[in-house]
Amino acid sequence: MEQILAEAAQSGDINALYDLLRQDPTLLDKYVEPSFVDTPAHIAAAAGSTRFAIEVLRLKPPFRTKLNPDGYGPLDLALRSGKTGTVIRLVKHDPELIRVKGREGFTPLHYVAEVGDAELLAEFLEACPESTQDLTNGGETAVHIAVRNMNVRALQVLLSWVKRNNKEHILTWTDENGDTALHIAASTNNFEAVRLLIKKVRINEKNLEGFTCLDTFMGLPITGDERIAKILSNAVGGLESKSLLMLLELMLCFVLITRKARLLIEGLGLEAPFYSLTSNSDSTTSRGREGSSLSFD
Repeated sequence: MEQILAEAAQSGDINALYDLLRQDPTLLDKYVEPSFVDTPAHIAAAAGSTRFAIEVLRLKPPFRTKLNPDGYGPLDLALRSGKTGTVIRLVKHDPELIRVKGREGFTPLHYVAEVGDAELLAEFLEACPESTQDLTNGGETAVHIAVRNMNVRALQVLLSWVKRNNKEHILTWTDENGDTALHIAASTNNFEAVRLLIKKVRINEKNLEGFTCLDTFMGLPITGDERIAKILSNAVGGLESKSLLMLLELMLCFVLITRKARLLIEGLGLEAPFYSLTSNSDSTTSRGREGSSLSFD
């Protein structure tokens, strides 16, 4: 009988559903006890049988939070199967479906932020504003996820929504590593995300390793986007940052090495052009400012 019900769910045959319930009124109860199971609502949602899925969810509300063996709820399956019409109808039937946590703590809101579906993201935010407070197992918000997956349009939708609803404090939330969304943007060399977030997140916020956004960017194993370096450096200003301290240390090392090398060359009686740092209060740099200048001897 369960097989016949599954076929009815796929085809959306509601008459067949009630025929089966007349034969066995406890038929749907058999899906309640198992911790993880594909209920008729799951099967119908994945197949795009919208009315059937809503009918079953109305008859058995506990199915809305039931996960299948893959860790997905009915709305998850409709999303992942590309049944957009079913997704929209299910959300209108029960907006709280957006907050059902599935595999790794991901909600349907997290999923649309991950894939970058800006239209559905906007629909979800309006239908269930509280969903923005939900975190994955890794402590990530939808903003973290949009940034990590380079979905700039989704990020723009989220930023616009938090601004309109005075929820900008969400942008300061950190994940399990203590990273803000701006840390993620810097670590992924994502210029557009950095540009959008730079004035909305505290630039000197440190993660659990003690690194600021600039520190994270400076530590990239690849050549970072110069535009990001400029934005972050300008935003840092006089704030303390490990990167600035490291830069000062490198400059000091350069001066010491240069002087030692110069002494070595002069001791050998050799003549060669070499860089030297001289303090010249009478001369100016190319910017017309007094101080240390770099010259050739």
